[in-house]
Amino acid sequence: MQSPKPHSLGRISLQQDISWITHLTDGGLCISVDTDLYSVDALFRVCYVFTDRCYLFLQPQTGSSVVDVRFTSKGSDCDMATLAGDFANELINQRVRRDIASETKAVRELIVAQAFAEADLLDRDFSEASYISDPKGIAQ
Repeated sequence: MQSPKPHSLGRISLQQDISWITHLTDGGLCISVDTDLYSVDALFRVCYVFTDRCYLFLQPQTGSSVVDVRFTSKGSDCDMATLAGDFANELINQRVRRDIASETKAVRELIVAQAFAEADLLDRDFSEASYISDPKGIAQ
């Protein structure tokens, strides 16, 4: 049985030149993700984005903060080399989204608090009305 050939993109061999790709064939891919750099929450969000294109399995490396993400193609039209690049870009996207959410949390909370503070959420005429006078005519 012949061993699968690594994919190449131009003159770059993805399996050899990109250290986080530990295995790449036509039907499978394994990427190592450091959860000290990308949170586990961000990693799961990224994996969810890819569930329509492939099957994913996450396995932590023993004694390490690294998680191996194993991909298996759902169809023959899935290019694993492109998938690896898209996955890496989505990891960065999710990390930046989390950073921005953390940086702007206080401002967002102030905006929401101000909006609710100015809103009169109760119709005071009806909330203080007597049930005997039936101002909305419910008993009729």
